[in-house]
Amino acid sequence: MKNKKRTQDLAPLISMLLLIILFTVITPRFIAFSNIKTIMKQVSINGILGVALFLIVLTGGIDISIGSTLSLLCVLTGFLESKQLPFIVIFLIVVIGGAIVGYLKGFLVTKINLPDLIVTLAAQNLIRGIALMFSVETYIITKPFMIALGSKQLFGIIPVPFLCFIAMAVLVAVILSKTRLGRRIYAVGGNSDAATQAGIHVGRTKRSAYVFSGILVAVAAILYSSIYQNILASKIGGGTINTLLAIVLLGGASMSGGYGRVLGIVFGAFTMAILNNGMILARSTDYWVTALTGILILVSMLVQFLQNSAVFKRKGLGVYRNK
Repeated sequence: MKNKKRTQDLAPLISMLLLIILFTVITPRFIAFSNIKTIMKQVSINGILGVALFLIVLTGGIDISIGSTLSLLCVLTGFLESKQLPFIVIFLIVVIGGAIVGYLKGFLVTKINLPDLIVTLAAQNLIRGIALMFSVETYIITKPFMIALGSKQLFGIIPVPFLCFIAMAVLVAVILSKTRLGRRIYAVGGNSDAATQAGIHVGRTKRSAYVFSGILVAVAAILYSSIYQNILASKIGGGTINTLLAIVLLGGASMSGGYGRVLGIVFGAFTMAILNNGMILARSTDYWVTALTGILILVSMLVQFLQNSAVFKRKGLGVYRNK
C-alpha cells in the first residue's frame, strides 16, 4: 500500500520532468532564466484555480463554473478599482464575493440536493451572463499597488504572483492535513455514508469546501487583474475548466473523491504551464495545446481506472482512498 501511495505521489513530478526534458531538447530557449520566470508567472493563476477545484473534487463533487466565477470577480475587482477604493477594501469585498458565490453553489448542492454538475453548469452560464452584463467597457487597473502586485519580483528573481500561489497551496495543504475540516473533507469524499455514521455533517463540510474554493478564486481574480490590468469579461475564464481538470487529474487526485494531495496539484499546474509555454516556443498552434490537454485528461482518467481496477482485484476493497 505504501509503495502504491509513493508511486501515485511521484507520478505528477515524473510527468513534469519528462516535459521539461522534451522541450529542452526541442528548443534550448525553454531553459533560459527569463523563460523560467515567465512559466512561474503563468502558473500562478491556474495553479490557484486548480487548488480551488481540487477542494471540490476531494468531496466527491465537481465545479465547472470556476472560469465564470473568475470572470465575475475580475469584473468586480476592476469596478471597485475604478472607484479608487483602497486595496484592502477591494480585497475584502472580492474575497467576500467569492465566498458568497461559493456558498450559494454549495447550498444548492447540499440543501436542495441538486447534482453538483447541474448546479455548476447552470451557475457557469448565469455567472458568465452577469459578468458580461456589468462589463460593458474594459476596466483598466491603474492603482500602483495592484500593478506592482502583478509585476514585481522578489530579489528580481521570483514573481510575486508565484509567491502568492505557493502561499495559497501551502495554506490549503496545512488545512487539509492538520485541521479537523481537512480530515472531514477527505472523509466525506472517501465515503459520505461512513462519514455520516462517524458524526460528520456532510452537507456542512461540502458547503465549507465550496466557500473555501470561492475564496481561492477571488484571490486568483485579484492576481489576474493585477497581472493583465485590462479586464473584459468576455476574454476571461473561457475554456478554463479543461485546463483545471487536467491539472487536478495530472496531480493525482481521484475524481470520485477522497484522494489527492496539494503537492500533486502544484506539479499538475506546472505540467500544464510547461506544456503551454513549450508549445508556444516550439511555434505550435493553440489547437495542438487544446488537443493535448484533452489527451492528457483522457490518459489520466484511464490510468486512474486501471489503478483502481488493480486494487479492486487484488484487495477486494474497491477504490483505495487516502483518508
